[in-house]
Amino acid sequence: MAATGKPLVNDTAAKDTALVVAAHGSTLRPCSSRTTYLHAEEIRKRHIFAEVREGFLKQAPALDDVLANISAPKIRLVPFMASKGYVTDRIMPAKITRDGSATITEPVGAHPLILTTIRDKLCTFFNTVDAGDASVLVVGHGTKKNRAAADQLKTLAATLSKTAKAVFLEQKPLLKDWRKITDGGTVIVLPFFMSGGLHGTRDIPALLDLNPGGHGPSLAGLEESAKPAGPFELCGRKVYLFRPLGYEPVMAEIIIERALEN
Repeated sequence: MAATGKPLVNDTAAKDTALVVAAHGSTLRPCSSRTTYLHAEEIRKRHIFAEVREGFLKQAPALDDVLANISAPKIRLVPFMASKGYVTDRIMPAKITRDGSATITEPVGAHPLILTTIRDKLCTFFNTVDAGDASVLVVGHGTKKNRAAADQLKTLAATLSKTAKAVFLEQKPLLKDWRKITDGGTVIVLPFFMSGGLHGTRDIPALLDLNPGGHGPSLAGLEESAKPAGPFELCGRKVYLFRPLGYEPVMAEIIIERALEN
């Protein structure tokens, strides 16, 4: 059953439809595909669609090849991405060659359940940790080519709480400036990434100047835990780091709902 309470597993309208979970992928970081495979496998077990396939733009199996080898009469391509942009609006539509039988949905990162999921994570955290005047940083990739994606994340952060701010890896406000951006005694970092790549487990910790070695907190097993790593003591602050959002089990539900939308 989906998070909205709809009995999706009994939906017979999708029996003639192939679901393609489409992600960016990486030739340099094959681990970025991990979350895509995790959720696709979970959806396969439910036998909702005629077939469930994974396809990537930057690694095998290539999205072009996957689309060319689907036998189902209909295709629903769900972008497993954080936001709309050039890839979802231009690149992916150009790869669809079937007239009228293949359609692309909105990306998973723009689904309403994303905000609910983040709020639930923070509520659970605050129920177990006395975080006081905590600052929340929602981290996106950022790019000068697509301001809409940044605006989406800024809107989400503003809706989340008064202490939440959107920061980015490649555009201002930058995550590396977190000490200037935040003033709370506790800083909670939420990576807004769908992939299971190294942004959440290497790049973001490095930009935060975390030192998970020695006798302090560890980042080991971060992807498997719903709890954040930390606290890391930095400059008199306590810093907690959550795993990338794409690891959350609710993503399978969101993908299904996207695929079944009219």
